[in-house]
Amino acid sequence: MSGDAQHKHEIVLAGMVNVNRDNYLQGVVDVWICRGCKKLFCDDKRYGEPLKPSVGFEEVPEDEQWGILTCTDIKGVYMMSLGVKPGKVLKHTCPRNGSQHEFVVKDDWTIAPDDGETVHRLFLVKDHINKVIEAGFYKLRMLK
Repeated sequence: MSGDAQHKHEIVLAGMVNVNRDNYLQGVVDVWICRGCKKLFCDDKRYGEPLKPSVGFEEVPEDEQWGILTCTDIKGVYMMSLGVKPGKVLKHTCPRNGSQHEFVVKDDWTIAPDDGETVHRLFLVKDHINKVIEAGFYKLRMLK
């Protein structure tokens, strides 16, 4: 239905995904849904950044899903929502040290997570609505 030129989205709040750093909230992805076609829309809010004047309701291509990329080092967590699909190349620059990465989304919707200094992970938004993603460096190191 979302490909229909006549369809006008009726967007309502579906929930949120909290991103934590060792049990402390670092940011939130607000998740919105069209009541008609069920398409998701996301809006990031990270601590330390000013709020946007409006919610954007950006769309991802029809063949992609919303994902959350987390970038964790010993000092912090960076997160962003973006469109993903298996085989897609994600280009990412770590905000703390400027290191550049290219990840290929695997068929199981994951990426190669660790380069030694930072831990990168990918989560599907639809699987984490009203849940917490733990992206803290210490907690991630304990999981290994």
